[in-house]
Amino acid sequence: MLKQNVVKIVGICLIIGAGLSIHAIRGTSVSATLPMEEKQELHLFMVAAVDRDCDGDLSDETVDDREFAVQKTLLPAQCIIYRTRYRNDGAFGIRHMRVTNLVPNQMVYIAGSAEHVRTPPGLWPQVTVSPSENEDGSLIWRFGGALAPGEAGEIQFRVRLEP
Repeated sequence: MLKQNVVKIVGICLIIGAGLSIHAIRGTSVSATLPMEEKQELHLFMVAAVDRDCDGDLSDETVDDREFAVQKTLLPAQCIIYRTRYRNDGAFGIRHMRVTNLVPNQMVYIAGSAEHVRTPPGLWPQVTVSPSENEDGSLIWRFGGALAPGEAGEIQFRVRLEP
């Protein structure tokens, strides 16, 4: 019998900052350059879908597996797709945004799987730094331009649960 693991994904993370950097809780963080007088509200929401055959295609998975949610169950050697949704609920654009996703313990990042699912106008992706290029094993997403008030986007990456 195979052991099942329940992977809990960080739920809603509200980030309100008035300084030069902003940090979310557990597993995902974001930073941005902000003038001291501007109050920013950047929301992050992390969800996941299960890709049991690790092919990067969710169309061949069950409805429950391919639906993005905050909690999923998977077996060793199976994959999960983490999706981080970000939204600017503040009154000003957020410039020089950077989102950091930590690869969870017992998970292995699938090289080349980082992708921008949806990027709003005015914000443009820069080179993503993979976990193998960082001491802490995190995935770093950098953006040029500005995330305008009310705008939202999504980024995602895949990992495999170690056997």
